Amino acid sequence: MSDVAVNEETFASGRYSKRKRTQVTYHMDELDVSDTESDLESVPAKKRKAVAPKKLPKSKIFPFLQLPAEIRNMIYGYTLEDPSGINLVASFRHRRRTVERISPGLMSQIAGGYYSRSRSQYYIDRNDTADPVELVPSLLAVSKQVYHEGRDVLYNNEFRFADTTVLYHFMLNISPAGAKQLKHLRIMSFNYSRGMTAYNNACFAVLGQATNLKTLHIDQVSGRSGHSRGAAAKFYRDAFPWLEAVGAAKGKFDAGVELLQIDPDVFDHVYWRCRGAQRNISPEDKHAEFMTALRKLLQAQQKRVMGVLGKRGKKA
Repeated sequence: MSDVAVNEETFASGRYSKRKRTQVTYHMDELDVSDTESDLESVPAKKRKAVAPKKLPKSKIFPFLQLPAEIRNMIYGYTLEDPSGINLVASFRHRRRTVERISPGLMSQIAGGYYSRSRSQYYIDRNDTADPVELVPSLLAVSKQVYHEGRDVLYNNEFRFADTTVLYHFMLNISPAGAKQLKHLRIMSFNYSRGMTAYNNACFAVLGQATNLKTLHIDQVSGRSGHSRGAAAKFYRDAFPWLEAVGAAKGKFDAGVELLQIDPDVFDHVYWRCRGAQRNISPEDKHAEFMTALRKLLQAQQKRVMGVLGKRGKKA
């Protein structure tokens, strides 16, 4: 048996003697505890040193700007110039209205009649034509000097548009500075369907920024009238935003008319041989009458504007 005697009554009663303990009180103000500050100090991130790109050895750098100006101009011609013109049709990319460059052979198929999406889809075989001449416009982004030297070569190309819709898409994607660099444009057809005729006026509205054009070639006039004066009225209704913008920039009301290039044979088209047409007048005379009527319309508008300004000046 154990030497320690255990009282059986104590077990039975469930009572034990309590040991006296010293009571300890903790004062919160003495503790260095903060609810807002973290015990862990944030370690500042080390900044990586920017690694400078390795410079190419001089043996691998082509001294383009050190070439003679004649040779640089030859390179600009090979990379930025297409003798057949830059042929464009309407397209959509990333839900945006834009243009697509096609070959001269494909454009000649479109030029055979009125261009439309259905025609380009069902009557034009893209496999029958070669790819257009590859241009490298990104060359202009090399430096400011290259840009100023080569931009005239690029913008001196003739930009050929299948119809007025294509011209509208093109002008939406070009900057005002780029629009002023355009030199030669060619509109191959106007829109005639009800849903597309609005582009005839819209394209000339956005073309108002291109006031430095040298030529605007029109392959088909917008009017179906059998008389050249009626065709001039229809063309003025569509193109007056651009005609007046050019006149204001040049200081001459008919400056835009002088830029127009319309083949007299256009006025001998089959649509002009309708009832009441000017059958006894030569295409050259119709062309001259068209230009004269267009100038009169512009001059009349100028007089109206000057008359209104004169009345306002007198009232003031």
